[in-house]
Amino acid sequence: MRILPKLQLSLALLSLVALPFVQDPTEVPPPAATEAATAASIDPAVLAERIDALLAEHHALDQFSGTALVAEGGEVIYRGAFGEANSDWGIPNAVDTKFRLASVTKQFTAMLTLLLVEEGKLELEAPITRYLPDYPAASGDKVTIRQLLNHTSGIPSYTNLPGFMRVEAKGRYTVDEFVVEFCSGELEFEPGSAFNYNNSGYFLLGAISEAVTGRTYRDNLRTRIFDPLGMADTGFDDQYEVLPKRATGYDDLLGGRRVALWLDMSTPYAAGSLYSTVGDLWRWDRALCEQRLLDGELEAAMFTPGLGDYGFGWGIELEEPGEGVAAAGPQRGPVISHSGGMPGVSTEIWRMPDLGRTVILLCNSSSSAVAAARIGINRILDDGEPWTPTRRGDYAVAFKVLDEGPEAALELLASLPQIVQDEYIERDVNGLGYGLLDQRRFDEAIQVFEFLTTAYPESANTWDSLGEGHLRAGHRELAIECYRKALELDPASETARDALDKLAVLEASE
Repeated sequence: MRILPKLQLSLALLSLVALPFVQDPTEVPPPAATEAATAASIDPAVLAERIDALLAEHHALDQFSGTALVAEGGEVIYRGAFGEANSDWGIPNAVDTKFRLASVTKQFTAMLTLLLVEEGKLELEAPITRYLPDYPAASGDKVTIRQLLNHTSGIPSYTNLPGFMRVEAKGRYTVDEFVVEFCSGELEFEPGSAFNYNNSGYFLLGAISEAVTGRTYRDNLRTRIFDPLGMADTGFDDQYEVLPKRATGYDDLLGGRRVALWLDMSTPYAAGSLYSTVGDLWRWDRALCEQRLLDGELEAAMFTPGLGDYGFGWGIELEEPGEGVAAAGPQRGPVISHSGGMPGVSTEIWRMPDLGRTVILLCNSSSSAVAAARIGINRILDDGEPWTPTRRGDYAVAFKVLDEGPEAALELLASLPQIVQDEYIERDVNGLGYGLLDQRRFDEAIQVFEFLTTAYPESANTWDSLGEGHLRAGHRELAIECYRKALELDPASETARDALDKLAVLEASE
């Protein structure tokens, strides 16, 4: 059975579909004062060479296909591009290639909302039903604009609906249709009492902006944000429109690249529908630092962490007292960031405004190791030394299974951080196995699934996946054995029970 990856806010993987990350997810600690001083004295051209070498190694490992921009001290020191924007035609990515942003969109939706508050068209503490009177009152009367912004509304997120990304996400909806169908569920908790990352909340913010202005979400963004800031290469991505220099999204699988799952961009909408370039996002970063769109209390509210260390459209990590390089220089200040992911997309904008440091990574492969690349870049900037990436843990384990066998893979698994072993490997290697099935590489997929049943023998899901592998390879009896084992471990497993029922009907008909 396929496992959809869960959101990992601590890694800022705030996405429509969360991305796997199975290297050590521990954040890089601040450097010692002497290290920071050393890095600051290095020629920016040398730092750029080392960043380029880092990303080239990630690309060689099939872990980076996209563009990057890095700034230090408020000045751009690196721009680069790797991989292909379109593999059918062999068109390379360039620094002006346009990428879908996925959930990086949310910071623009948040800014639009706050600009409408400043204009007097919205109130942060007003309920949804003031602006969407047809919204169900049982929840809409309780949920405020502020709670939509900071993911504390309690409204269920539509991307958590079973099968949504493979079925409903392909449909084309009007905003009103989508709100009724997917953003109006009963509350999961009392609004304001908990944090739960929520795409429905940001979809509703887009709908509310249209209701109070009489203009579309895309027009509101264009007139209030993109045009004033000169962001000519940023906009609402409609796949039915011709968009020069748009990157195609891919999944880089084990030994093969595939076009990513198609979805209609009416479904991410204000939660994840924008496209941009690294250059335009740098203009955005500068505008935020210079408070060119918003200042005062509303601007401060955007960057004030609440529950889940989330502000409005941004994850925010505050420096603890005494950390950083206070002994010999300025405090490093807060880290303000957001990542995005959807089929064929991995993105991140990571900012440390007090140091003038910005890392922007836009990738057209959902397999790109964006978080690992950003950590490596920061290590280079912190101490000036080269940084060598390693293959992502899920890929490393899967390749080890195929190249050297399960015993070698078990040894590698044991060497990985415990959190990776416990929370990521089963899920992500399972996904790679399904990628092999999708390529009709049945024997290799079965090898991967068999390894997982050895590494995680008490997991019903691993046996269910192995059963599907055997079934698709035509090994009916072996599939039945695996599904029975899955049902033994988890009597509530509907996928295993359904598969056994269908196999029984098939046998009876022969």
